[in-house]
Amino acid sequence: MSHSNSSLNSFANCMARYEHNYILHTPPCKPVSPHLTFGIMAHDCLYRAGKLRDESDDGVIKAGDYQRVIPSEVLYGELKDEFGIPNWQNYFVPVIKQTAVYERQLVKELIDSQTGNVRVEREVKLQLTVEQLKQLGYTNINQPIVGVIDCLMYTETNAIILDYKFSSSKKTQDDFDMNSQLPLYALLVHINYDIPLHNIRYGYIDIPKKAFDKPTILSNGTLSRSKSQNVSQEFYEQCVIAIHGDDPYYHCKEGGYYYDIWNNLALNKAAYLSIQYLDTEVYCGVLNDLIDAAKMIDFMVEHKMPFLKKYDAYSCKGCEYLNACKPWLTVEGDF
Repeated sequence: MSHSNSSLNSFANCMARYEHNYILHTPPCKPVSPHLTFGIMAHDCLYRAGKLRDESDDGVIKAGDYQRVIPSEVLYGELKDEFGIPNWQNYFVPVIKQTAVYERQLVKELIDSQTGNVRVEREVKLQLTVEQLKQLGYTNINQPIVGVIDCLMYTETNAIILDYKFSSSKKTQDDFDMNSQLPLYALLVHINYDIPLHNIRYGYIDIPKKAFDKPTILSNGTLSRSKSQNVSQEFYEQCVIAIHGDDPYYHCKEGGYYYDIWNNLALNKAAYLSIQYLDTEVYCGVLNDLIDAAKMIDFMVEHKMPFLKKYDAYSCKGCEYLNACKPWLTVEGDF
């Protein structure tokens, strides 16, 4: 067994759910969430696309190479229906390209800092052993602390930690101030790579679970100028040219009929980067609480203490271990 960000937060949220998931390994009574399935599939796609770039001499991927990492169109039909994505190719190509733009930008920043050669590792599995934790002063912990970093860029003195998030909303400052995942990853990088905490940046690449759409064509033959359209700026301009050609009025240049909406669509991206330097106050607060949770878990296991159940209809009714945790809700026998 080991402690992870997910397991420690699960324990803090509901002891019984932690016990069923991480100790008893109780089979869930509900099907796997489509959001989880989508995340696993999409993370694998981005990982393999990133490896393609890493293994090429100049980082340039030949036309058609990405087809090898994008899921076949015959797979995950239920996910297409769930999230309204008609085509994996059209969804993942912009996501992969935008992610590559961000990664190149961050690598360049590390190079410009003149701190040495930049290394990029993906799906990095790191851990702090029980002995390492004792050396850091974290006693009474009987299991290692582990984490898997989606993308780690580092030199001898600096590091950037990236976490890919497939969600409908972009991360805000609240996520940096309240979530524990990135501070825990910073600890793992700090100890395993001997990189000073003040030289660590971490952040999210948020990727909406929806594909870019086509612009709406109005009854008068023009394109809609609604700012709510989920259309890329580049594709919108291509559609304008396809419909109006080189018309002196209907174009996307300054003064043109579509200029304002074209500018607004620049905010529409297949992925969004949010990144900042590690906040020492947040880091210390988060780590203290996670360590306390790890100590409590190991103490309870060692002394065979009961893991208390949570009683809250709002959260319990959606729990995948509801039947095992509250068996009186399961009706057995014939009528």
